[in-house]
Amino acid sequence: MLAATMLLRAATAAAAPSSSSANGRFDVVTYNVAGLPEGISNVHPVANLPLIGAKLNGFDVALVQEDFAYPELLRQRSLLPYRSPGFVRGEKLHFGDGLSLFSRLPARDSGREPWAACHGVVDSYFDCLTPKGLARWSVELSPGISIDVYNVHLDAGATRHDVSARQAQLRQLADAVRRGSAERSVVLGGDFNLTPRELPAFKKLMGELGLAEVCEELRCGQPARLDRVLFRGSSRLRLIPRRWRLASGFRDANGRALSDHEPVVASFAWQTISG
Repeated sequence: MLAATMLLRAATAAAAPSSSSANGRFDVVTYNVAGLPEGISNVHPVANLPLIGAKLNGFDVALVQEDFAYPELLRQRSLLPYRSPGFVRGEKLHFGDGLSLFSRLPARDSGREPWAACHGVVDSYFDCLTPKGLARWSVELSPGISIDVYNVHLDAGATRHDVSARQAQLRQLADAVRRGSAERSVVLGGDFNLTPRELPAFKKLMGELGLAEVCEELRCGQPARLDRVLFRGSSRLRLIPRRWRLASGFRDANGRALSDHEPVVASFAWQTISG
């Protein structure tokens, strides 16, 4: 599932500036696009995914989950110059991890991991039928200044087996962040599928990594959402959350939602730290 050239640059991409900036701004949207096959998905991905791809053009970094059955449709109207290629199913019996990135900022694939634990083959949201997990990219804010961006999709469901699987997945995620992003600034987004009773342990584990949730930091008033964006700075780069919101406009011509999730957007300012 790893690819040596995960990100493609469009021919129209502007040349990078010759000197780095000491500060700037960017936004991140995380969105589960419900890209399961027609008839299984709760919405209509064949019609909706091209619309979603066009709407993602309005963000600096887009983290997508459930980019499963129709990757070419999601990319059909994409204009962002850096994007992970769609999963090629071939003879495989699954649809890959469904984790994709679209970015206006230069981005380089830094690896993927399927979850070592999952629950549900013929029930419990069928989480074991395709290898969900985590994906990581290095995203360049300015020449020589980059952050690590993680995209995750955890098991769904509220049974004790689902909760146990998510606990194992969160431990695996924490290990991956410690191993892959030591001393680096991080943005972590995705579909966490957490129940309210899991939140205290989740916040404790993320806190041990130095990660805080944008919604909580800005008191967004919606702490129970499944889709989340977390962040941390480093000794060299300060990340400052400025705004949390639900993106508007992700509807079809009849006003119906394009997915069974809503897109969550976090806006950041960043500053380098000298000395």
